[in-house]
Amino acid sequence: MKNPRPAPAAAAATTGPMRRPTQRDIAEATGLSQTSVSLVLNRVAPSTVSEEARERILRTAQQLGYVPNRMARNLQSARTRTLACIVPDITNPTYPALIRGFQSAADAAGYDTMIFDTDGTPEREQRALQWLSQGHVDGVMALFFHTQEAALLEALRGRTAVVQIESQAYRPSRAIDKIYIDNAAAAQAMTQTLIDKGHQRIAMLFSPLGPGAERQRGYHAAMRQAGLVPHVITAEDFTQAAGLRAIAAELARDFQSSAVFAANDLLAIGAMAALRSAGFRIPEDVAVAGFDDIPAAQLLQPALTTVRRSEQSIGQFAAELLIARLDGPDADRPGRGFELPFQLVLRDSS
Repeated sequence: MKNPRPAPAAAAATTGPMRRPTQRDIAEATGLSQTSVSLVLNRVAPSTVSEEARERILRTAQQLGYVPNRMARNLQSARTRTLACIVPDITNPTYPALIRGFQSAADAAGYDTMIFDTDGTPEREQRALQWLSQGHVDGVMALFFHTQEAALLEALRGRTAVVQIESQAYRPSRAIDKIYIDNAAAAQAMTQTLIDKGHQRIAMLFSPLGPGAERQRGYHAAMRQAGLVPHVITAEDFTQAAGLRAIAAELARDFQSSAVFAANDLLAIGAMAALRSAGFRIPEDVAVAGFDDIPAAQLLQPALTTVRRSEQSIGQFAAELLIARLDGPDADRPGRGFELPFQLVLRDSS
């Protein structure tokens, strides 16, 4: 007995995944040229396709369930419709809010978002530059600890729009928009607040990475103006564990401070844990203040005094600046600087 004949191709196709309708299918169904279909579906203007033919193409595309091949369209236009966020530590609670604000604005404008975590190291920042130089994205919001502007411009060569999040006052740039808060002014204001509460032996717990230097500069300015002696305690990074280790080491020597101002909230939380373990009460024995106002700050016992920045608003604004350069009137505008406000949030820890 002969083997049965195989089922027709059309019938066999129904047992596997459905083939995605193409512009060629629409051209065959409408009897129009594939060029006409492409002009309509890719929204090319001005177009030579008549209004009747355009409506027929759109109606047929809907009936067939046609979905545009975004990747192919991007290849044709040399645009990825993708933006990137480069941050130093995705596990730090400061940065998810920044990314969330960025992504909300990108989504609204039809852009996807990619995230690159550098771990705050020179090696990973260099990898980020190499990745950017390959043209994976149309624009990037970058927050670097080590990379200088010249290296960033060299990697991008004008092919990618850039917004940098800075830790100090705006320095003019020919091609990069910059967003910053005045970290030195914010740290000086918080230190002055502790001085106004009667503290004279105020220690600064900081890490030299990223914004640490500017925040320490503001602390020194306030202490100097008040005629007080500064005392700086250095942590290896901005993590809670680093803050705990740094204060624990200080306590093992001769701890005399009545207040600790930490360069970020994670360091402050680590400091509070070390102080409690050593039998100190907060704020009765030692007041503690932080910087950033992460979500956990108000949930601590006692709630943490800190400096608030609106990270979500910063991220949203950064994306809007990029989109204005890519899709709006700002493509050829020189780089600009935007200073955003900070706020002192006084809670029970001080």
